[in-house]
Amino acid sequence: MNMADHFNLYPLKVFAATVADCMDFPLPESYCPGVSWVSNILKERMGGAADRVVLYHADAVGHYIWQKYTSLFAPVYQHTSLALPMLSTVESVTPVAHASMYTGLDPEQHGIMTYTRPQLTCHTLFDEWIAAGMKVAIVAQADSTFLHIFKGRELEYYEAPNALGVQEKALELIATDKYDVISIHTFDYDNAAHAFGPESKQALNAVSIEAEGFDRIAKALAVHKDKHRTLLTYSPDHGQHLTAGGNGSHGSKMIEDMNVVHFFGTI
Repeated sequence: MNMADHFNLYPLKVFAATVADCMDFPLPESYCPGVSWVSNILKERMGGAADRVVLYHADAVGHYIWQKYTSLFAPVYQHTSLALPMLSTVESVTPVAHASMYTGLDPEQHGIMTYTRPQLTCHTLFDEWIAAGMKVAIVAQADSTFLHIFKGRELEYYEAPNALGVQEKALELIATDKYDVISIHTFDYDNAAHAFGPESKQALNAVSIEAEGFDRIAKALAVHKDKHRTLLTYSPDHGQHLTAGGNGSHGSKMIEDMNVVHFFGTI
């Protein structure tokens, strides 16, 4: 391993409390503490705590994709002001990673350690928001992990066949201006990277589609900027590496699978 090949510092389990801290929203001690300097900066930029949160999860977009194809993320940069290198879970697969992101727990604690998708029985950030009376929605592609591990809760679930459909539904919900939290999950990049390789033209086109969708969502949120302090994030779960057969894969402890970067913005 050379000096450039190292694992990012912050584990995904800090995500829940960092988002909650941006809202001045208290969480039980079971959650891993958030990154306080991040939430402090974001609250200063908002002029107070966020009263609305929109979390965009573009599946499997690794840190090295951002490093090598930075211009593809220009639509994300346009609406964010802070980028935080993050470290995925072991295994570096979607159910494990997103369970840690929304529970503040390690895989051994929340119980999803491989690619299985049971309904989580432990408390999640969604449960905390619901208990506080917030209106919460998940918008995801059909058969998304979000629709499996977070099912059965008193929130609204919406699904669409692809990233563009998810983005359209998210725009509809934002236009109603009635949701406190919208969590969005798309995996067009993940699908393309598995099929054609993580740096294939098909996969990189999917990165662009998801980044441009983030831009559309941010602009829709800005319509209501005089009524809200909004936290907006672009938060992948893991990366992908190229296999000898030319396809993409993940689940390993390789740098390509483990390192991701999260972008935080305020509106």
